[in-house]
Order: sequence, then C-alpha cells, then structure tokens
Amino acid sequence: MSKSFELPKDFLLGSATAATQIEGGDIHNNWYHWSLAGKVGKGESSFTGADHYARYVEDVKLLSKLNQECYRMSIEWSRIEPSEGEWSMEAVAHYRDEFRLLLEAGIKPLVTLHHFSCPEWFQKKGGWLGKDAVKEFLNFVEFSVKQFGDLVSEWCTINEPNVFANDSYVDGKYPPGSYGDIPAYLKVTRRLIISHLKSYKLIHKIRKESNFANPTKVGFAHHLAIFSPLTSHPLARLGCFLSDYLFHEIQTKGFVEGKLSFPIGFGYPEGKGLFCDFIGINYYSRHLFKASYNPGNLFAVPMVDPQCPDSRKNDLGWEIYPEGLSKVCHRIWDEYKLPIYITENGIPDEKDEKREKCIFDHLAEIRRLLDEGVSVERYYYWSFLDNLEWNDGYGPKFGLVEVDYNNMNRKIRKSGLRYAEICKTKKVSLNP
Repeated sequence: MSKSFELPKDFLLGSATAATQIEGGDIHNNWYHWSLAGKVGKGESSFTGADHYARYVEDVKLLSKLNQECYRMSIEWSRIEPSEGEWSMEAVAHYRDEFRLLLEAGIKPLVTLHHFSCPEWFQKKGGWLGKDAVKEFLNFVEFSVKQFGDLVSEWCTINEPNVFANDSYVDGKYPPGSYGDIPAYLKVTRRLIISHLKSYKLIHKIRKESNFANPTKVGFAHHLAIFSPLTSHPLARLGCFLSDYLFHEIQTKGFVEGKLSFPIGFGYPEGKGLFCDFIGINYYSRHLFKASYNPGNLFAVPMVDPQCPDSRKNDLGWEIYPEGLSKVCHRIWDEYKLPIYITENGIPDEKDEKREKCIFDHLAEIRRLLDEGVSVERYYYWSFLDNLEWNDGYGPKFGLVEVDYNNMNRKIRKSGLRYAEICKTKKVSLNP
C-alpha cells in the first residue's frame, strides 16, 4: 500500500467505548464489587471511570470535534435495572439525552447491550450460569429497545462472547474469577448464543411493531485474533486447531447462523437462518501456539512471536499485526457475505508514538479489502477516551483523547487530531 490512499465517502469512521469503562459512579455493577474485592490492577475501581456519565455533554462535543461519523457505546444494564425488576427512568432519561445529542451532531450510535458487565443482583444469582439468565437478559433487551428504539436503530447484542466466557471462567480475570472451568465456559457460551438469537428476533419485532424510523440492524461484536502454530510440532498444530475451534468457530457458527456445534450442543434451536444484519469484528493481534503436553492447555500455549521486535509491540506487549485484519475479515466474508463493521481496533500507547501508524496500517488493510470486494462498511477505533481496561486498570492508554485522572480533564492526542482529519476527508496518509 502506498503512503497515501482514500476511503469511499460512504465508509463510516468513528470510535468506540463501553459504559463500565468510562462512565464511573455506578455502585450496582458487578465490576464495582469486583473492584472492592481488589481484583482490578493497582487496586483501582470502576467507580472512577472517566466521569463520562457526568460529562457526556462535553464528550459528545469532543466526538463532534473529532469528526466522528459513528460511535459505538454501551448502555449499562445495572443503571437501567439496578435491582431485579426495578427500572430506572432517570437512567433512561440520561441515555435518551445522550442519543439525542449524538443524533443532533450527525453521529450515528451503535448500541451494545452486553459489554462484559452486568448488575450485581444478576451476578449474585449465578450470572450467566444462573437458571434464568437468558430470560433476565431478554427482559433488559425488551425494556431497552422499547425505551430507546425510536432513537437507536442499530444494536450490538453481545460484545466478545469468547473473551467474556474465557476470562470469566477459564483465566479468572473477570467476575466470578473461575479458573480452568471448561464446562462453565461451554455452558455460558451456549447461553450467550441463545440470548443473541432470541434478542435478534426480539429487537426486529419490537422496532417493526412500533413503526420506528430507519431500518433495524442487529449484530454482535466478535473478537477474532490470528491463531498460528509456532512450529510444525504436531501438538502445536493440534492445540492451535482446538483453541481456534473453541474460541472462534463455535461462536461464529452460533451467533451468525444459529447453529450449536459440539461440544455445546447440536442443531438450530431458533431455526436455520442468518441472525446478523452485520458482523462486528474486534481485531487487535495474533497469537502463536507453542506445543504443550498438558491437555488442560489443549496441548498448546499461546504466546507472542519471540522474533517480534519492540517496535511492533504495544504497551501491553501484544504484537501489532495489521495484516491479520485482512485475514479475519476474509474468514467471515468468504463464509457469509454479510456487511462487516470493524467494531474495535486500537492500541495502548501512552507516549502516542505508534498510534498514528497503527491506524494507518489497519485502514490500509481495509482499503485492500474493499479493492478485493469485501464489504467492510465501518471502522470504530478503540477507544475514544482513555478508560478502565478491565482487570488491567487505568494503566493502558487506548484513547484518542487523554484523560487526566486527577481532574478528569480531556486532551486530544496528536494521533487523535490526525484521525479527525482522516474522518473528515477520507484521505489517509502517514506523516513522515
């Protein structure tokens, strides 16, 4: 790819956030209680956030200043239903006002319903292992779409179901903090799939019956990484295959075509069809799999390429591997021919030395995909603001906008200003 290129005028550029990571002030959320238990890096708390709940008017103005055409955000279930069956009209009014401001600024909202967090009452009932979990989530979906469906036509049901299930029940990073509980991982994965399939039907039904304006679009945000064996060792290849199947494939089949695959089930519980109007892809990196004789590791352990130089790593030590974006998009497009949104892609880069090139390189991959006939329609940079990076706390700085946590002041980073130019002109070039 040359040092400059253009994206189509109808290609939408924006950024993304999640409520728990930026809003602050919510004591009914399971991550607040996880924070109280000391489970977040450096003893930090989700109660801090980036004070977005109080500063949303200012932040929408910042989004507009950054020429964002679309904005992916989540609504916080624990704010809307702080205790079971109790609906907060204050929270409804707050989110309605935020949606109104976005629309007035010409920014299209894409709203995520489940982005890792849940109400503490839901967690105490077993979370996604609770016997009524699917029904309780669908109650929240129904209420939310009825309250916001006149303003919001585009919905992302569940964010990164594979990461959520893995980090909650296998790696122990997210509440409830279980380690190596593969049966729980599989059971939760199945329930997330069922919840998405039912939500897809429900959202379309509600918006159609209510005669809300604008076509309804429903999808999910799928975390897709590049998995490759480090060597040709049979166990490295086997482990890579098994990990890819359990982490990527069973979710893809379930969420997109409604198919339950072994070992989470069989058949089509909600019927055959396509259950996505678009497929969101969250892409960050690749993982190489080293052979292991431990079946608990599925015979391989993921690692960063030992040959990867520091110049191609971000602040969390992940490999920066832009060419992988084309590979994961082709994996989805070649199978389903559905519109693709890049619902997350970004880099933790506190010194702001690699972010501009990272954005350029990933947009160059999108330009290549478009030239190859792949229908990638949007790019959401992660993240609009610095935020709580879950168990890693506030250390990783993903934001186009820097947040000073001493006073919550915002400052647009240099890379943020460059991205704003790209959003405005659709002309992409790399400064020397």
